[in-house]
Amino acid sequence: MLTRMRIWLPDAPGVLGAVAAEIGAVMGNVIGLEVLEREAGVAIDELVVELPDDPGAIDAVCRGIRNVPGAGVEEVRELAAEAQDREDTVLGAATAILQAATPTAAMNALTRQLLLLFDLTWLAVADLALDTFMEVHGDAPPMTWVSAFAQGARSGADPANDTTGSGVFVEAIPETALTVCGGRPAPIRRRERHEIAMLVVVTARFVDALGWREHAH
Repeated sequence: MLTRMRIWLPDAPGVLGAVAAEIGAVMGNVIGLEVLEREAGVAIDELVVELPDDPGAIDAVCRGIRNVPGAGVEEVRELAAEAQDREDTVLGAATAILQAATPTAAMNALTRQLLLLFDLTWLAVADLALDTFMEVHGDAPPMTWVSAFAQGARSGADPANDTTGSGVFVEAIPETALTVCGGRPAPIRRRERHEIAMLVVVTARFVDALGWREHAH
């Protein structure tokens, strides 16, 4: 059974080795590791772990990780056997955007990739100048909330940059009046926010090259 585990642990020598030992003790095998965030002496790591095909394997490995002082499990998800590593999935998302034939198709590809790659429960594309949504997926907050959230981001008071557990992001799409905002119950970590920002910039540059401004008018 292949799983993706998101854990937090003290950012100190030997702690990750102790976590790996606990995983090995329940016959788990770490085959991938990405550091999502390091802040104030705490690291948020994402592990890809092979576990025995046993109904109790996930509970056992979670208990083992929690045996390490200061370590905990934020999320565990079972993966398909052919699951890609994180870098490949982000590159795949960028490739899907760049394969679009029109500006509208590229924007649609961006929202589709963000929803899938980051497991969002809602996503909205808003035109802040017109104070209206251009596209909505899921149960998005009201436009007034999105506008206030985006304004906070522009002023440097973006609550989504807080690393205590925010599951919401907001990104202005450069060279347009549009902003994309989305969320999920689980926290969106620093590396994920960087990946979202990169995909938004890639899309903005591509749609501009395709004539977005002429198309939009």
